Amino acid sequence: MKRDIGAVIGKYIDEHTDEVSPLLQELLKETEEKTGRAWWSIGKVEGKFLQLLIRISGTKNAVEVGTFTGYSSLMIAEALPDDGTLTTCETNEEFASIALSYFKKSPHGKKIRLELRPAIETLGELSSESMDFVFIDADKTSYSQYFDEALRILRQGGLIFVDNVFWRKKVLTNKITNENARAIAAFNEKIKRDDRVEKVMLDIRDGIYLIRKK
Repeated sequence: MKRDIGAVIGKYIDEHTDEVSPLLQELLKETEEKTGRAWWSIGKVEGKFLQLLIRISGTKNAVEVGTFTGYSSLMIAEALPDDGTLTTCETNEEFASIALSYFKKSPHGKKIRLELRPAIETLGELSSESMDFVFIDADKTSYSQYFDEALRILRQGGLIFVDNVFWRKKVLTNKITNENARAIAAFNEKIKRDDRVEKVMLDIRDGIYLIRKK
């Protein structure tokens, strides 16, 4: 049987990437047990890449659109300095409850403020050019709105990290019928044409768009 080279490469990458903390491993296990959707979390490789970007960029104040059960939130918080802050946005009470329980267990949880309401409301209340880093991983049809607000609240040189820009590879088909895929495809084209930012798309998990405000 022909080997799946993508799976082979993925396994090799995973084996040569630092492990996450035991608390994060515990969180993934509980997420699967309670929601059956642990795969919604960003995973080890993408998470470690996210952490490196936060550290390299000198990020102090970050925003996350889409908490889910808090895996990526804790990844971000771990990489922030002791006086760093993360504002994370979620609308699902069940997911938020799991996240908050793990924030309390983590020594980095004190850096996190969870807003249980629509993200666009929270973003709208943040001051312009007050943030260093924005991570977007929530409802796909709102990505364009989240990006516009992210660009407003970011300082010059700040980063936007956007997840799921392949949307399960559906954006690569000639005829896109899935609503989320159509929204992501439109978002990708919008970013491609925006000369206010530098950008690079990366083939990590379900696709990442890394964007820097000029």
